[in-house]
Amino acid sequence: MGTRREAAKKEGCQRDPADLPRGLEPAGDTAALFPGGDVEVMDQLVSGGQIEDLVLHRLRLESCAFERVALPRAVIRTGKWKDVRFTECDLANVELTSLTAVRVELVGCRMTGLRLGETSWQSLLISGGDQRYSQFRFSRFEHCEFVNCDFQDADFHDADLRGCVFRDCRLLNVEMTKAKLAGTDLRGSVVDGMRLEAADLQGAIVDMAQALAFAPLLGIDIR
Repeated sequence: MGTRREAAKKEGCQRDPADLPRGLEPAGDTAALFPGGDVEVMDQLVSGGQIEDLVLHRLRLESCAFERVALPRAVIRTGKWKDVRFTECDLANVELTSLTAVRVELVGCRMTGLRLGETSWQSLLISGGDQRYSQFRFSRFEHCEFVNCDFQDADFHDADLRGCVFRDCRLLNVEMTKAKLAGTDLRGSVVDGMRLEAADLQGAIVDMAQALAFAPLLGIDIR
């Protein structure tokens, strides 16, 4: 995994990819892994399966991968995730009350209506998929990347996004008031209708088209 991390650094990305061991042990019945209450999944590959309206007090994930797993409307009170990858999973309307996550990747996942409380993310990647109407209020993101995401009508109110990268994302009508955006790279993303105040943009990195879109907010007359 060292090679992948070195390559990411050379490309100017500070995010560390999920450090997954080769040859993960395939898990058995997906439903059997989530009996409710406190759940731990470690060093396993979980493929397929659907569990609706799951309620967990605590979910610990470490060195594991989920592929095409559906957990719509799950409620997770607390969680600790480290080195985890979700691929083409259904996490629509999942509610996470308290979560600490390090080196997590969500690739091509359905995340519409996902609700996060005061969660903490370090080296998170969200790539592709559908994140419309998702909520990340008061969450903290460190060295995180969002690539080709659809965050239309998402809520990042008072989120700490300093130094994060939004690459080719749809940020239509996104709530960003009081978000910390110093060093946040928005270049190449659609920002029409983004809801924020002029002070919230201080230190953000934008391209020329975005600067024109933000001009009325900043009181700038571009001729």
